[in-house]
Amino acid sequence: MTTSSQSNTQSDDNPWTTRRLLRWIQDHLTEKEVDSPRVCAEFLVGHAIRSERLKLYMEPDRVANASELSVLRDLVARAGRHEPVQYLVGSWPFFGREFEVAPCTLIPRPATEGLVELALAEISSRGIHRPWRVLDMCSGSGCIGVSIACSLSALRAGRVSDRARATEPVQTTVGQADEELPVIDLDHRPVAVQPQPPEIGSTSTDMPDEVGAMGVVATDIIKEAVELTVRNARLNGVSELLEGRCGSLFEPLREEELGGFDLICTNPPYVTDDEYGALDRNVLEYEPAVALQGGADGLDLIRPIIEQAPRWLAPGGLLLVEIGDSIHQKVLSTAKAVPGLCGARIIKDHEDFFRILEVRSSSNESVL
Repeated sequence: MTTSSQSNTQSDDNPWTTRRLLRWIQDHLTEKEVDSPRVCAEFLVGHAIRSERLKLYMEPDRVANASELSVLRDLVARAGRHEPVQYLVGSWPFFGREFEVAPCTLIPRPATEGLVELALAEISSRGIHRPWRVLDMCSGSGCIGVSIACSLSALRAGRVSDRARATEPVQTTVGQADEELPVIDLDHRPVAVQPQPPEIGSTSTDMPDEVGAMGVVATDIIKEAVELTVRNARLNGVSELLEGRCGSLFEPLREEELGGFDLICTNPPYVTDDEYGALDRNVLEYEPAVALQGGADGLDLIRPIIEQAPRWLAPGGLLLVEIGDSIHQKVLSTAKAVPGLCGARIIKDHEDFFRILEVRSSSNESVL
């Protein structure tokens, strides 16, 4: 497989096996100074031949057909120009689930998974079976809101082992202890962060007689992003739990929703003007500027989010905002100065960067 910039010194007499494709593409992308060339090669080959990444190494001698090579040739050429591999393959994993991605939104990143972990820690501490009303603002691909909806649904359903025991009796031989029967729990995902339970709200996780309603409102100023969020909710089986609305920040919300959200999660644009020009080429040239640029101080959207949050949060409700490390002191000062909010703190991500503002509504007096 050659590109227009290559000579034909390399013979194509040998078949283009998966092993050969991976090696050639990795070398080509390394030469083009593309980040993580091996990972990119795996995703591109897997997409072209419709194979999972692990299976690539289980069938290294599989020979690609002419149609697959044609698709791959175009993808490799675009990847060599630093077009993100996520956009090329059209999907990307986030929090253990697959999400459709498109150039109208940011690519889901591992750092944002920390925000979902904090949201689930809040839900677990206050009670998974109580009613939950969640706002995912600046939703983009919907990875935050959809992940929360999926995880809460799984938590409410219980562990695989619990459901199995409730529906199917386990057959054991006489004298055999239950402990000898291992159960693999595919639904359970440990929560990395465990904040202190709030003073307001139930902390019981026992199954009540009735399970409270759960719903996510996802908003974004970009119409195509809202449509993408809705598709990802459907892709992950939670479309009945999520409603997408188009508009800027709190604008799409209704008056009757004032003081009604238990949890507001958002990953707004927060890159400062000075930082924007220094972003990596694949981000600067391909990801939407409107989803990145946060103004001179990075707080053009973060500031109104914090200031208006008390009007929309229920008493004791939690606001989680992803931020940039360089602006964390400004964000913290802003949150501490807003009436109706309390307990503001900035939480570091797994790379030790200040990443998430956590602040709680102290009352709903501003709504009255």
